[in-house]
Parts: sequence; C-alpha cells; structure tokens
Amino acid sequence: MARNWISRLAENLRRVYDAGNYARECDVDARRVRSELDAIRVRFPDHA
Repeated sequence: MARNWISRLAENLRRVYDAGNYARECDVDARRVRSELDAIRVRFPDHA
C-alpha cells in the first residue's frame, strides 16, 4: 500500500514539475482568456 501512494505522489510531482506541460496549459488558458476578453469588447464597445 505504501508503494501505491508513493507512486501516485511521484506521478503528481512529475506533472507539477514538468515545465513543457505547464507551458502548454498556460498558453491554452491565456488564449481562452484573450478570446473571452475580445468577445466582451465586441459585445460592450463602450466599456472596452
């Protein structure tokens, strides 16, 4: 049982410290936020 949770912990830490994976997620999130802000600016041009 100890090995099982240690393996899961190691896998989670690998994901956290994987710089390439993190950069892709940030790019996707940033792209989504920019597109949502653009949609808001189009809908409410007086508040842009």
